[in-house]
Amino acid sequence: MINFNFDFYEIVVWVATIVMCLVAVAARSVPLKAQGGLGQPLPNPIAVILPLAFYVPFAGLRKTIGDTFFYMYSFENLPDEGNEVNFKLIIDGNMFSFIQNFLRNRTDDPQVLIFVCTALALIPVLIILYLYSSPFEMSIFLFVAYGYLGGMMDGMRQYMAAAIALLGTRFLFSMKRGSFFKYAVFVLVAYCMHSSALILLLIYFVVRRKPWTIGFYVILLGSIIVTVCFDAILPSFLGVLEETSYSNYAQNGWFTNGTEGGSSLFRAVLTAAPIVVAYLNRERMNRLGHIGDILINISFLSMAIYIIASYNWIFARVAIYLQAYFIIFTGWVITYAVKPKDRAIYTTGTVMAFFLYSRFISYQIYMYQSDYFLPGRKLFR
Repeated sequence: MINFNFDFYEIVVWVATIVMCLVAVAARSVPLKAQGGLGQPLPNPIAVILPLAFYVPFAGLRKTIGDTFFYMYSFENLPDEGNEVNFKLIIDGNMFSFIQNFLRNRTDDPQVLIFVCTALALIPVLIILYLYSSPFEMSIFLFVAYGYLGGMMDGMRQYMAAAIALLGTRFLFSMKRGSFFKYAVFVLVAYCMHSSALILLLIYFVVRRKPWTIGFYVILLGSIIVTVCFDAILPSFLGVLEETSYSNYAQNGWFTNGTEGGSSLFRAVLTAAPIVVAYLNRERMNRLGHIGDILINISFLSMAIYIIASYNWIFARVAIYLQAYFIIFTGWVITYAVKPKDRAIYTTGTVMAFFLYSRFISYQIYMYQSDYFLPGRKLFR
């Protein structure tokens, strides 16, 4: 059900986002001489400085939403000094513990942990969006409407891993020899933060193919079959899950006791919309070259993941690693696939659809509380 009850903090975020989108539009009139990752003119850096200056402190100074309370609670219950800080923790896949212990040896304020980790999770993604998006204001809007900001506040550690992997975007898009090994370095570092990041090594080879081929339609059909027949393959799936960081989900009955529902199919449909537009205008999209092909395939893969996630929402967390690329892709569809005379209509439709999505299923910010801002309160319905 679409929720039009706006909390105080939601209004703050949306007003700030609208202002930043307008500034980004103005920043395009004074671009840099340098070009972005897809050859587009880069807007004036003020376009990205403002989002960094707002979203990082806003999210970093929270004390609620998702796992935030448990991160703060575990931080407070660590000893005041003597917590293990060595690179063996990182090598063993406990980079988060390394950061947590390092900070705990220097402060007892859990807000420091939340702020530092938020900065590590958001700064890379906002910079990558700035370097590869066109128009950047659309990416700012989707950053909130598509649920990236809210999702990060809910599952911070995995978004930190996604941010590390995003730093390897240049090598994901590169066709030069040795690019895989360079990209793998970033994925392996991300693995030290969250073991699920290893799936990006497989995704690297899946998405670096020509789009619209039979293989991707097989993936789409397979995702539908898996969703329909998941109960039959559940025992095998739980066995695989036992060997990952999600083993606790296999052990506590999340997939068998019926208490955890699936992600809304609305998410899959919304993800499919720009893919359909790109397909109908695929000759125009060809101008983006192999990077456009990769973005199309990533978005296609995201749609398939969201279809499977309609069985159980936990599968949608795999798509966290692909969200930023989908945001970039959506903007480029409007810029390249849509004819100039139709762009205003498509832009309006995209904004309306994703805003409704943000009110319907995306991570809500109404639970946000902070000791550093005014207490949240309902202003209007």
